[in-house]
Amino acid sequence: MVVGMVLAVGAGCTDSKKKMAEAQKARAEAKKAFEEAEELKRNAGKPKIEPAKLEPFWADPAYLRVKTGKPCPEGMWALFPETPGEGADKTANEARRSELAAKNHAATFVAVLPFDSGVTLRKYNAKKKAMTVQVDGVMECVDGLGLLAVAWGQPAKAVRPPKPDDDEEEISQQAVWRAQPLTFSLPFPTAAEAQAFRESQGIGVEARIVFTLGKIDVDKRGKKGEVDWGAGRLVHVELVGVRIATDHEKVLLAEQRKK
Repeated sequence: MVVGMVLAVGAGCTDSKKKMAEAQKARAEAKKAFEEAEELKRNAGKPKIEPAKLEPFWADPAYLRVKTGKPCPEGMWALFPETPGEGADKTANEARRSELAAKNHAATFVAVLPFDSGVTLRKYNAKKKAMTVQVDGVMECVDGLGLLAVAWGQPAKAVRPPKPDDDEEEISQQAVWRAQPLTFSLPFPTAAEAQAFRESQGIGVEARIVFTLGKIDVDKRGKKGEVDWGAGRLVHVELVGVRIATDHEKVLLAEQRKK
């Protein structure tokens, strides 16, 4: 009789746990369905944005995309002979170094920099009757070895912050890569017209940059056993073209193509 009671209690516990797990699963599924429905409602009210129809020179599907702060295209680490292969299986990756390096050197890349994240509108110049679009000369993507800088602006160099005064708290002297920005002039007859453009379309200005890879640089600064405060790895690139546009790249403002 006692054994039967123990078995009954054990079966009851198992059944209770099963019901609890099923209830939790049901709640999770209901929550997910609710969130998806809410997302659909939010998106339903947004106007559908048709992408710009760009010619292959600017948007060839074969181009490798580079995005600021996002993972680099596969195998860019292989361009740097002194760096180990990334990933858990470094031996297998190292065996592909030549293949990956050749692939990247043969590829064409594209990067799109949005307003305030690589693209800036400068003040209207009344003398020149123009407003300047400034494009950062360098961007960074990320791989298993950290940040990797890509520079089209020349010159590109490692810049270190000034040393703190003696009475200031010690800060790291971490270097960063900086490069000469690209500039494009947008003509406007008057300051009022330039301001009207800034307010209506300025926030949508983007730069589409098409390039191939060139020589590499590695900046190191640190002694054995200490943190390396160098700027790290950088790839210089050869510009194929730069396109400045607004309204989701539908309205062309300026462009430059390699001759």
